[in-house]
Amino acid sequence: MREPSLDRWLRLLRSTATFVQIAALCLSVALFVIALIPGSPVRLPLPTSLLTGTDGIGGTASGVVVDHGGRIVFEIEDASLGQRLLHAAITIPSLLLVAEIARRLAGLLRAAVDHDPFIPRTAHDLNTVAKITALGGIAAWAIASGAAAALSATMLASGTAVGPHGSPLGWLAVALIFAAFARLIERGVGMRAELDTVV
Repeated sequence: MREPSLDRWLRLLRSTATFVQIAALCLSVALFVIALIPGSPVRLPLPTSLLTGTDGIGGTASGVVVDHGGRIVFEIEDASLGQRLLHAAITIPSLLLVAEIARRLAGLLRAAVDHDPFIPRTAHDLNTVAKITALGGIAAWAIASGAAAALSATMLASGTAVGPHGSPLGWLAVALIFAAFARLIERGVGMRAELDTVV
């Protein structure tokens, strides 16, 4: 018989996953709708190495200069629909991925509450979530990087597209955690089966 506290924790985690799923989906829809509205703000940090005149920026104390390896955020005053959609594409894929991961985790936790969490199916589902997180994270990063590069090319007088910023390592780390939990559950299921044969 399971501890009531475990069921409470599983239900709390399931509720949290469902909330995250709904919030991510709502935010994705909101960002898409905002992108369709003329005059919506479009901001993007551009590398200072591609800018000119940064040495003449005032308002800083003596000895403080612009980091030539850094970025400065710029806003397009009257962005076109294409620019607004590119701006939305930087964020929306990651939000949709978060929503899908949360949906799958909520389903996994629902099954754990209704049945036994320590079964082969749980490990299988966690492995699936790990694969979706890894592959989806790489895809979301690639889409965001491509959209940022295309948007930056419309913002720089030279038409130069900035290279990828950041990396998908965060997504891969989360995927590794899911895979590790799946392995632990698989091991626990195996040990339980071994004990059942002994008893």
